[in-house]
Amino acid sequence: MKARLSISLTLILIGLVIASAIVMANGAPNPLGITPTPTPGQNLTVGVWTDKSTYMVGETMRVYFTVNQPAYIYLYDIQPDGIVRLVFPNAFSQSNFVYAGMHVLPDKPSYQFSVTYPTGVEQLQIFASLTPLTLTPPAYGEPFPMATPDDIQGHIMGITPTPTWAMGWTAFTITAPTYSYAPPPSYSPPPSYTPPQYPPCYPPFFGWCFPGGSWYWGCGEWHYGMPSSGWYWYFGPDGKWHFTIRFHFGGE
Repeated sequence: MKARLSISLTLILIGLVIASAIVMANGAPNPLGITPTPTPGQNLTVGVWTDKSTYMVGETMRVYFTVNQPAYIYLYDIQPDGIVRLVFPNAFSQSNFVYAGMHVLPDKPSYQFSVTYPTGVEQLQIFASLTPLTLTPPAYGEPFPMATPDDIQGHIMGITPTPTWAMGWTAFTITAPTYSYAPPPSYSPPPSYTPPQYPPCYPPFFGWCFPGGSWYWGCGEWHYGMPSSGWYWYFGPDGKWHFTIRFHFGGE
């Protein structure tokens, strides 16, 4: 599980131990298929749980475990696709001897458990031993090395033919992320452009005017436009006033 765990449900330890005992009593198969044989007089117990029961891809998680005696801890992750990885100890936290009590993983700020694909039910199996089980690799080629159930069982049973170890397991569900869709904002086209309307102006001595304006004098006042005959002022596209005389011959 490529740095893929993270958990924080604070389950009551008593309930966890009882639940594990019920599963064991009912003969339910544990994830890695390894069945411990209790060692008289040791009474070693260990339990594991996560901070949530369901995670979406992309979330981070925490794993909690408790052990009743100082012991060496080995935590395996069994992905929905069957791939098994040792998640503790790991390349970031290689010392796996812990004292009695409750502990949380990640145990250092240098790493975190991030939930990734594939989706489905994922399981964690924890082993506690009073002696080292040499389940860790001699060198970490990757942060959370892959393993196989046969190798794990071989190391445990081969090194400790009379087991002085205990185990527990838990499961959680991984789901695909959900994305909320926000429709794009409605678009309103900008208003059409209407050029400003300028009032007609007067001949040169009456100020500014726009090209095309014509004025003529008649009946004691200025008129906008051109007379049918006579003189008038015309403001041309060259920005200058032009004095023009218009003659009308013939009929209308």
